[in-house]
Amino acid sequence: MNSSRLTIIILFIFISSCTIKTRKSKMIVEITTYKTAKNVTHEELLLASKAFNKDYCSKCKGLISRQFLKTEDGYMDIFVWKSKEDVEKVQKTFMENEDAMKFARLTDTTSLTMENYEVLEAYDFNN
Repeated sequence: MNSSRLTIIILFIFISSCTIKTRKSKMIVEITTYKTAKNVTHEELLLASKAFNKDYCSKCKGLISRQFLKTEDGYMDIFVWKSKEDVEKVQKTFMENEDAMKFARLTDTTSLTMENYEVLEAYDFNN
């Protein structure tokens, strides 16, 4: 894993997915990286991302948040899930959902990477 990607992950976990008390359930941070499919513009992907949030992500049980980022050579999604079970359920049904596939079709599947990390501790500082 390159250092800029690791830095993004660490900053995200430190700043965004924290709570004042330690959570009892094991939250999962899912990091997905990808490039756009051939001839897909940045603007097209931005519009599709908004639709993906509204039509798909907002309906995923257990999804706490999604951050959509631009990397040096592509894009990254950081999803925070309430549990491993929630992640697994969505991963099993993702390809069957038309709203999810509208976004997925704009990505280069050969460039896709997906990794899940268990949150050990998280804190909100509300500064």
